[in-house]
Amino acid sequence: MEKIKILLMILVVLGWNCKENPKQTEQKTETVKQETKATPALSESIKEIATFVTPDFTDTTDIQDLIIFKELDLSGNTITTIDTDRAGDLYKKLATRGQAASLPIFEVKGTDLVVLPVQGVGFGGAIWAKVLLDKKTLEIKNIAFEHKGESEGYGAAMVQNTFEDQFLGVKINLEEDTFTLQKAIEKANDDGHFIDGLTGATMTSKGAVSMVNQGLRKYSSYLKSVQ
Repeated sequence: MEKIKILLMILVVLGWNCKENPKQTEQKTETVKQETKATPALSESIKEIATFVTPDFTDTTDIQDLIIFKELDLSGNTITTIDTDRAGDLYKKLATRGQAASLPIFEVKGTDLVVLPVQGVGFGGAIWAKVLLDKKTLEIKNIAFEHKGESEGYGAAMVQNTFEDQFLGVKINLEEDTFTLQKAIEKANDDGHFIDGLTGATMTSKGAVSMVNQGLRKYSSYLKSVQ
């Protein structure tokens, strides 16, 4: 009987020690809340840019360690640092036909790389592209076209690698057109960089080439400032 009493006392003591202090629980809950506040959810626009920069991007990646967000005011050519919300909003506006008054700049931390979005108009409406550029050499490292309503099997093919790859490795010219649509000339020569247009989609092809030429020149003041 005495042994049973001792055993019961031990169990009571162990049970008491296992109980979590309410204050400790409260502190843990508060810590979780603070961590959630410190890492707000990223917009789909920012995730899109981050994935373009590095395919290894995940929701656990700290975006502040990857990208510096800036804005180029086209009216005054002023450059300011902005937050992710503002950058995301500016990027989303490029998917409309309205001319942007300011453009987002996505600098890749610790590198000379920068993502410069450009906008234009194709056959079916708004078109736009993300351009990964070496801001020192002005070489295009990657490009991804997007569209609002280009025809399937025709202009929509602008998103395919066979079209996009023609722009890669080219050093852009900030003073005049870098690219020329192959179908817009009678005979190709050794000057400039000629782009083979999309079959059956001349308007989309012209729009895409013009967008890259003119769109990147809009960043001239920024690119010249970092040379």
